Amino acid sequence: MRMFSMKLQVKRVVEWVSLLLFVWSGHQEPRARGLRIGLTDFSILILAVVFPWSTTATSVLIVPILVMTLITHGPREMIRQLQRPACYLPIALIGLALVGTTWADGVPWSDRLQALEKVLKLFSFVPLFLHFQKTSRAASILAAYVVSNLLLLAFSYLVFFSLLVSSVVGAKYPGVPLKNYIDQSHAFALIAVIFLAFAAEFLRDRMPARAACLALVSAAFLANLAFVNIARTAFVYLPAMLAVLVLRFAGKWLSLALLAGFFALAAGLWSVSPNLQSKVTRLSHEVDAFRANATTVDGYNAGGAERLEFWRKSIGFVRSAPILGHGTGSTKDLFAAEAAGKTGIMAVVAANPHNQTLAVAIQWGVVGVCLLYAMWGAHLLLFRDGLVDRRNHLLSWIGLLAWVQNLASSLLNSHLFDFYQGWLYVFVVAIVGGQLQRRKTEVLK
Repeated sequence: MRMFSMKLQVKRVVEWVSLLLFVWSGHQEPRARGLRIGLTDFSILILAVVFPWSTTATSVLIVPILVMTLITHGPREMIRQLQRPACYLPIALIGLALVGTTWADGVPWSDRLQALEKVLKLFSFVPLFLHFQKTSRAASILAAYVVSNLLLLAFSYLVFFSLLVSSVVGAKYPGVPLKNYIDQSHAFALIAVIFLAFAAEFLRDRMPARAACLALVSAAFLANLAFVNIARTAFVYLPAMLAVLVLRFAGKWLSLALLAGFFALAAGLWSVSPNLQSKVTRLSHEVDAFRANATTVDGYNAGGAERLEFWRKSIGFVRSAPILGHGTGSTKDLFAAEAAGKTGIMAVVAANPHNQTLAVAIQWGVVGVCLLYAMWGAHLLLFRDGLVDRRNHLLSWIGLLAWVQNLASSLLNSHLFDFYQGWLYVFVVAIVGGQLQRRKTEVLK
C-alpha cells in the first residue's frame, strides 16, 4: 500500500513538471497556467519572508521570479500593460537613464552602469503588476512579509536588551541585528501605521476586539522606534503617514485635535526616551555644524549638515545643466570636482545628494524630474478607487501608505534608488495595484 502511494505521488510530480514545462496550448493549458502562477506565488512568498533579513537572498530570488512571470504571462500581456501610465512611466524613466549614459562625459562606465542598475528595479513593476492581476494570493504574501518583520521585531528587542546576543550577532547599532537602522525603521514604521489604519477601519465597522489587537501590534513597532532605534528620516515620513490617516478618518476639528494629540504623544515619548532625545538634540546642532563646516556633532557624524552641503552643491549642478542633466552616473564625479582642495564637510564626496528629486535632476534634468513625478502621480491613482470602495479599503491603505512613505522619505534620501526602500516601494505598489485592478475587472464582469 505504501509503495502504491509513493508511485502515485511520483506520477503526480511528473505530471506537474510536464504541465509546467511542456503544456502551452490546448485543453490542459489553463491548468498548466494555474500551476505556473502558483509556483510564482510561492517564490514571491519566500521572497517576502527573506526580504527583511537578507539583501543577498532577495537579489538571488528576484531574477527567477521575473523570468517565471514573463514566461507565464507572455510578452503580449506585458506589452498590453504598457498602455497604463503606471507601467509605461517607470519604463520611460529607465529609458532616459539608459540614453543618459551617452552624455555622461568623462564619467567611468563602471559609475554609469552602477547608476543605471539603481533605476532598473523599476522594470520589475510591470511584470509584478501584471502577475497580481492574475492571482488571489496577495494577502498571503503581504502577511508573510508582516510575520517576517514581527520575528525581526522580537529579535531587535532581544539584541537591545541582551549584550550577549548583541555581541554574538555582531550588531553595529543598538537593537539592529541585521542590515542597518534606516532599513529597519522604514519597515517597522510602515507596518505600524498600516496596522493603525486597519485598526481604525475595524473600529469603524464595530469590531473593537480586532481593532485592539492590531493597535497593540502597532504599538510594539512604534515602541521599538521610540526606545530602541530610529532613523531620523522617520521624523519626516511618520508624521506625513499619520496625517494622512487622521485626515482620512476624522472631520475638520477632530483632525486638528488628533494631530495635536499625536504631537503631545511625540513630546511625551521624547521626554522619556534617550533614543529620541539623542536623535532630536543632534538635529538642532546640525545647522551650526553646516555653518562651521564641521564634520561631527557631539562625536557623531554630522549627517544633517552634510545633507545641507550636498543640497547646496546639487542646486548648482542642476543650474549648469537644467534640461537633460549631466548624464547617468555623473553625480559622484561632480561632487569630487567640487570637493577638490576643500576641508570639512565641503570636502565630502557623495555618490548621491540624499534627495530623490535632486538625484534625478542632476543626472537627467527637468525631463527626468517630470517623469519621476508623473510616475509617482500615476501610482497614486492606482489606489483612488480602492479608497472610495469600502470592500477594498484595507488593501488600498497598504498601497497609499507605502506611497506616502516613499514620497516623504525621498525628501531626505534617494530612496527609490536605494536597495531596500526602492524594492519595498516596487513590491508593495505593484502587488496592491495589481490586486485592485483584478478586483475592478471582476466587478465589471
